[in-house]
Amino acid sequence: MDDSIRTEIMKHRLVSVAEEMGARLRRAAFSPNIKERCDFSCAVFDASGHLVAQAAHIPVHLGAMPLSVQACLQALTFSPGDMAMVNDPYRGGTHLPDVTVVTPVFAGGRVAFWLGSRGHHADIGGRTPGSAPPDSTHIEEEGVLIDPVPLVEGGRFLQAEVEAVLGSGRYPCRLPAQNIADLKAQVAANETGRRALLGVCERYGLEVVVAYMRHIQANAEE
Repeated sequence: MDDSIRTEIMKHRLVSVAEEMGARLRRAAFSPNIKERCDFSCAVFDASGHLVAQAAHIPVHLGAMPLSVQACLQALTFSPGDMAMVNDPYRGGTHLPDVTVVTPVFAGGRVAFWLGSRGHHADIGGRTPGSAPPDSTHIEEEGVLIDPVPLVEGGRFLQAEVEAVLGSGRYPCRLPAQNIADLKAQVAANETGRRALLGVCERYGLEVVVAYMRHIQANAEE
């Protein structure tokens, strides 16, 4: 089989991982922004946090999400079963209601890939409901600013720590239980992607998948 054909096959396999993540997120989410408006995005990244494959979700999310993944990669240390969250526009975010959950995928004893899911939460605090006051003069007026922070450690959702983050700042989240429901949906989506990606590696081999990821990225740059 021609190598370009193999590259195309692998690209579609990886895109299907992102699509499966999105389907899981939409089913599990609480917010109508995610469940009904489909205001979310999911993607697969290489070990350095560079984009490899994305589903046909929200382009502005997917253009910025690699910076959020790389911000988490640089700010935190990850072990198997860990995840992080971030919404900081200065670290690859868009506006504050768009919260990104980042997951490392360990394979061969190392972080081989990253997964990201970004969802528009109905409210993240701020001066007005919906977290988008048009007359804001400072970012804190739009809601809670989340630098890269742990969300899951060793498979355990950090409930108390997340509640503290959502309740912080001058204008904390109004309904943190709803945010937590959406965050857990994003966690489930990323876990779905992790298992699917490892399934691809089991079928083709880790080094083969990594090599074809490089081919996919090189073709995208041409």
